[in-house]
Amino acid sequence: MPTVSLLRCDKYENRVLKDVIRQSLANIGFDLKSLKKARVVVKPNLLMPAKDEKAIITHSEFFRAVVQIVKQSGGIPVLLESPAIHSLERTIKKTSYAQVVESEGIEVGNPTKTRTLHYESAKKFKHLDISGEYFGADLILNLPKFKTHGITYITGAVKLLFGAIPGVEKSKMHLRAPTPEEFSEFILDLYGAMTYGFSPPKPIIHIMDAILAQEGEGPGPAGKPKRLNAVLAGDNGIAVDYVASRVAGVDIKKALTVVNGFKRNYGVSSADEISVVGETIETLRPSHFEPATGGSIFSNMFRWPFTTPTFKNLFLDRPAPREEKCTLCYQCKKICASGAISESDGRKKVPSYDYNTCIRCYCCMEICPEAAIRKERGWLQWALGS
Repeated sequence: MPTVSLLRCDKYENRVLKDVIRQSLANIGFDLKSLKKARVVVKPNLLMPAKDEKAIITHSEFFRAVVQIVKQSGGIPVLLESPAIHSLERTIKKTSYAQVVESEGIEVGNPTKTRTLHYESAKKFKHLDISGEYFGADLILNLPKFKTHGITYITGAVKLLFGAIPGVEKSKMHLRAPTPEEFSEFILDLYGAMTYGFSPPKPIIHIMDAILAQEGEGPGPAGKPKRLNAVLAGDNGIAVDYVASRVAGVDIKKALTVVNGFKRNYGVSSADEISVVGETIETLRPSHFEPATGGSIFSNMFRWPFTTPTFKNLFLDRPAPREEKCTLCYQCKKICASGAISESDGRKKVPSYDYNTCIRCYCCMEICPEAAIRKERGWLQWALGS
């Protein structure tokens, strides 16, 4: 039976954070003595350069508290993450992580050199190229930020392991797994591989930053910060994500990595098996939490196998850049795995989209630094008023 620690924390103050995180680890039975002389990969969410207060990335002070605990316990922390567009080095420099890495003397791993991780029990993706640094780790501390997500509905502990796949290679997975169901199943194959595929298996502890979470059209700049005032921890990412989703009050049935994760029986097969220690879910639930709209029947290909250009353009939301916000930085073009985005044709000061080619993965929306891309309804959606 997996145990999830749920504790209240309403500030990113170092002493408070360390006390809460230590208690969280104690609640799940994790012995800090096991960190002694261990090489510990510490993986935050560093989707893109962003300020802590935007709730796009794991708060830098949350990361600092964790690496200080590792160091004080005799371990060697290594920062490892693979942002969507920018290099890890540039992302660190453009965030508050630069000061933390320098002041704490943290080693930064190279996410670009890959090794193949094999997991024969996966449903489809049995061989995955991930950052080779994971193979040299004794332990992985996964530090997700709880956010909404246009495709997977929520992003937390399970989805954060997607960052083990380097850079823009992640966007190509949307071509191989184009629907929300397929993409969520791929993420669960990856989660299974990271949890059980190493020989011997590497312990993964998930410590979630849900103090300042994100609601609305996450997980990038279009999302909105939302206080949940919570820190969660557990050694089962599916269980941690379930409890976080319950705290936020979102519809669990739409969180496919949780629902389908239960079906995989990766250490937990139902909500009834999860033990919550600390605060009760109800005491931390906000009065309102706005989910992403990506789970509607007409958006993100949710439950609809409309793969032809005609059906996509009729039924599915399309990403549309707004001229008043777009700066023509072309990060959208760089991340587009299907090659659907090209430079402006001169008629408008926005990139040009080929919607027949666009696979509706919405990576461009996720990564746009100006939140200049929004979803527009398909032609038949307008006619139906849906």
